[in-house]
Amino acid sequence: MISPRRPTFTLSVIIIFSITAYYFFTGTSFSLPHDVPSPKKLQASSAPDLQSQSQSPAPPIDPPPAIDPFTLPRPAGSPKPYSSPYTRTLVIPCKKSEDISWIGSELPSLPLAVYTVDDPNSPLRTPKNKGREAMVYLTYIIDHYANLSDTTIFMHAHRHAWHNNVLLGIDAAQTIRRLSDDRVARVGYMNTRCHHDPGCPDWVHLDRPEIDFDEDKKGMEKDFTVSVWRELFPHAPRIPPALSQPCCAQFAVSKDTILSVPRDEYIRLRKWLLNTRIPDDNAGRIFEYVWQYIFTGNAEFCPRPSSCYCDGYGICFGGARGLQDWLAKLKERERAEERLQGFAEARKGAGGKDGEGKKVLEEQEGKNEEWWKERLRTLARELDEEKNAAVERGNDPLNRALEAGRRVLGGRSL
Repeated sequence: MISPRRPTFTLSVIIIFSITAYYFFTGTSFSLPHDVPSPKKLQASSAPDLQSQSQSPAPPIDPPPAIDPFTLPRPAGSPKPYSSPYTRTLVIPCKKSEDISWIGSELPSLPLAVYTVDDPNSPLRTPKNKGREAMVYLTYIIDHYANLSDTTIFMHAHRHAWHNNVLLGIDAAQTIRRLSDDRVARVGYMNTRCHHDPGCPDWVHLDRPEIDFDEDKKGMEKDFTVSVWRELFPHAPRIPPALSQPCCAQFAVSKDTILSVPRDEYIRLRKWLLNTRIPDDNAGRIFEYVWQYIFTGNAEFCPRPSSCYCDGYGICFGGARGLQDWLAKLKERERAEERLQGFAEARKGAGGKDGEGKKVLEEQEGKNEEWWKERLRTLARELDEEKNAAVERGNDPLNRALEAGRRVLGGRSL
């Protein structure tokens, strides 16, 4: 008996044989569909591409963008453990005619680096007496880059100056003595002046039209152009709309912050200062408004005065409003002093007697001389009491942390 699958198998063999015979005798070639190349064709067609790639030059690759070392992320600063000592160095530019004996008498144990710029025999010297204090500051960093103190303080030679802090008696010795190394370590760069005016905010503008020059306050603007900015900071990501920080080139910097900028950059900046044709005063004042960029990467650096006073010097009024009220009362005291001076001048004009000038003043003010004397005594007493209370408040590190905006957890500032 024949299996039912046998005819099917026989039929399949006959069909395959017929198809094979057809292609053999007709010469028709069997190929894959036209969109799927055969392995031999794929190999043959790919060879010329490989050859052409090996002979043609590789397309140019754009170089990576240059990196601005001044805007790279800075290491997060942190103060030393409580009561741990900091090393300090005070860097002072001066002339032979300037008296810096106050430093030795007021700060006898403070290490000094004094550059007497017009004395060729000075132990510490700059390549050239040019660029005001900027040449000294840059030279110190370059020469001491490998041996820096925890805190380096850059200040002028005079002890008392209008641009020092009024709550510190415009006294450089008090400023240095009360300066918080913890704050310098934490923020990296601290302008020693807390008051914004002059210098903040929106202060120096590059390529300002000549008609808008302020020769009295911003004399350097006529020389501080966009091209000068690009010479100083060729890899800066943008042209800043403004450069601002409190005047007047006195500041403290932590060791880590100075080292966050390569030494070659300080050398390059000093070379610019040596070679520039910009007048000496303006060249130095240009640096007055770029130190904050060098050490923080920020074109504008205007910390709150209340935070500067509290966290920087331990004088805490409980916030910005408390400090503003104290400063307003200080202005009122100055006004009282001016009025009393007016009475004295009026008396002098009358031959030392109460004359018409004094009467005119009393009529204009509605208050006599005795009223102003009493008001002056009251204001002086209140100012002293409020300042003493602010100093007492600043003795507590938690108060300083809160006023500076730092977090406090478990009785400790973070």
